Amino acid sequence: MRVLVVYESRCGATQGIAERIAEILRDRGLQATVQPAHSADDPARYDAVVIGSAAYYFHWMKRALEYVRRHHDVLANRPVWLFSSGPLGRDAIDAQGRDVRDMTIPKDIAEFQKTINPRDHRVFFGAMDHSKLPFPHRLVLKLPVNRDNAIFPEGDFRDWHDIEKWAGSIADSLNVSADNGLHQAHQPEVLAVAAMPTHDKP
Repeated sequence: MRVLVVYESRCGATQGIAERIAEILRDRGLQATVQPAHSADDPARYDAVVIGSAAYYFHWMKRALEYVRRHHDVLANRPVWLFSSGPLGRDAIDAQGRDVRDMTIPKDIAEFQKTINPRDHRVFFGAMDHSKLPFPHRLVLKLPVNRDNAIFPEGDFRDWHDIEKWAGSIADSLNVSADNGLHQAHQPEVLAVAAMPTHDKP
C-alpha cells in the first residue's frame, strides 16, 4: 500500500516528524514517500495520505493549506491523517489544568474535517532553534512579553514516543484495510446455476 506523507516546515522540526512517521510506516511494510507541500505529488497516485504542518498563531502554513484545498476532492476519497506541530515547552498541561495540545489545535482543522473528513488529527510538540528563525521573527523574541523566553522557549520538545505510537496506529489501520481487501479478492466465487426446464421426449 502506497502512502504519501506531505509536510510544510519552517525550521525543520515538522519535516523531522514527517520523516519519522514515514520511517515507522516503512518498518510496518508500507511504501511511504515524504515530500514538502510545495512540490508534493497528486494524492490520486497513492492509497493513503498523511499531511502535517507547522502551526503559527493557530493556523497551518500557507503551502500546506493550499495543498489540502487544491486536492480536497481526491483527499475526501482517501484515508487521510493530519498532524500539526507547534506547542513549545515541557508541560503538557497549562496553569488552568487544560491539555496544551487541545488548546493549540489550528483553526483550519475544523474546515478540513468538513471537506476531507480525516481519520484523525494530532497536535505534536515542536522545536525552536532561535538561530534558524527569519530576522523579523527574531525581533519578536526580544519583546518584553518573551522575557527569559517565556513565550518562545528554545529547545526540541518533540515527543518521539507519541509520534511513533501515532504512526504505528496509522500502519495498523492501513494494514488491516489491505488484509481485508486481499481476503475479499480471494473469496471463492459462488455461481448460482438456474435449473433449466427439461422436455422429455414422448
